[in-house]
Amino acid sequence: MNADPFYLNWQFWSAVAALAALLLSQLPPIHILFRRAKLRCEAFSRLHITHKVGNPNAQWHLIIENIENIGGRSLRVKSISLAFRRTGGEAFSLPAQNYLRTPDATENVMLAPFRLEPGEEWAHVMNFFNIYSREDDKEYRRLESAIRTDILQQREDPANKDRLCEAAPESVELATSFFKRHFKWDPGEYELELAIETDRPEASVKRLYLFSLFESESEELCSYSDNYKYGGGVYWVSQAQPGILLPVREK
Repeated sequence: MNADPFYLNWQFWSAVAALAALLLSQLPPIHILFRRAKLRCEAFSRLHITHKVGNPNAQWHLIIENIENIGGRSLRVKSISLAFRRTGGEAFSLPAQNYLRTPDATENVMLAPFRLEPGEEWAHVMNFFNIYSREDDKEYRRLESAIRTDILQQREDPANKDRLCEAAPESVELATSFFKRHFKWDPGEYELELAIETDRPEASVKRLYLFSLFESESEELCSYSDNYKYGGGVYWVSQAQPGILLPVREK
């Protein structure tokens, strides 16, 4: 008499079920195994913008949180950047380079990739700017040195102790030319994209915001170049160049 096929043998399927139960008992619960990490980001309602001899800078307070519950997955934040698109203008991007460890800190900390455990929050004031290319860096160092040298040499004269000294016109022209080539904050309507890249593409975040830069505000930023002849904004920080604080709204 022929034996029944194995797929009709209830003892075979009982053994399979027992083996499957044993294997599954060694694995994480399936709702954890297939759970996707999630990132939430909140941005302050004001964006600070300025420039360094034309090179655009932005400062923004961000709160980034891994909203997974305990038992979920951690996330590694690899980079954070801002992309600006002015209506009728050329787009440009500013990567996050450093941040303030505490709100009252006076020194910035370099931004490196960081990990967020489930439920963990990361909140800091971040600075966004482009590092000069090698050619631009050489040019900037040359013009900065020329202006500093011109002014410090004049200040060696006791008669100039209590007065602002001006750098040579040719040195100032170098700084003004550099400023004009790098300045980006023209007046208009801007779309701002915040991008947070993580080690899990599905958890990366992109948010769109809108803001307006008025002509008077753009002119104020441009006027900072008037102080280059004194070295302000070139080799020393000028209190007369505070930047602009702009309201932003989510698109």
